[in-house]
Amino acid sequence: MKPLAGKRIVVTRPRGQAAPFIGKIEEAGGTAYAVPLIAFRPSQDRQEEAILAALHTYDWILFTSKNGVDFFMQKAGHLLHKIGAKWAAIGTQTARAAEAYGLSVSYMPGRFSAEDMAEEIRNGLFLPKKMLVPKSSMARSVIADTVRQSGGQADEWIVYETYFPADEKEHLLEVIRMEKIDMITFTSPSAVRHFMQILKQSQEPLPDTDYGVIGRVTKKEALSNGIRVAVCPAVFTIDALVEEMGQFYKE
Repeated sequence: MKPLAGKRIVVTRPRGQAAPFIGKIEEAGGTAYAVPLIAFRPSQDRQEEAILAALHTYDWILFTSKNGVDFFMQKAGHLLHKIGAKWAAIGTQTARAAEAYGLSVSYMPGRFSAEDMAEEIRNGLFLPKKMLVPKSSMARSVIADTVRQSGGQADEWIVYETYFPADEKEHLLEVIRMEKIDMITFTSPSAVRHFMQILKQSQEPLPDTDYGVIGRVTKKEALSNGIRVAVCPAVFTIDALVEEMGQFYKE
């Protein structure tokens, strides 16, 4: 019998990024309900012109997500010939996205989180002199702050913003009210926040179901909202989450 046979699982990943996760749930015998609770759009950073003009001065450009890569390329792809920096990425998916644009990733931390990257900087494993971090409006500054504390220079460039796709509100409520859901999954703290926002606005109680998350920050956000996290893999990937979900239901 397949590990997720008969299980109904809600996937809150953004539209356009949910398909591989849904595919893996279905391969494992489960039924996936796609309810994207976050979406992305380009943002206009006040520093944009200055950063574009200074692209040739960075020795490292660090991507923390696939979105960071995509929105950076939208804004700066035409200037690649001016960039002499090396490329760094957090996580295999991010590195794959960069390499799809022909950017050769020279550094990736052993574990896939901002905290682990900061730890490697503090330990002297990664020491940029001047680094650029293209990021989301919601992203924290832990990596850039650590570079600065270690004597380097770090600029952060907000290339995209995260927002809640309002048309998904009724969809989510319908799924949690009408379907017998076994697990709701979150892969970002923003998705947790939007989920809680919908429940509060609709005076809907927190569904009495299992919850699976990726990442320490997502787990912390879930716990702070009273969500009991049943599954949170040590490796921050979709593959690890699906595998752990299978183990959870087997036990």
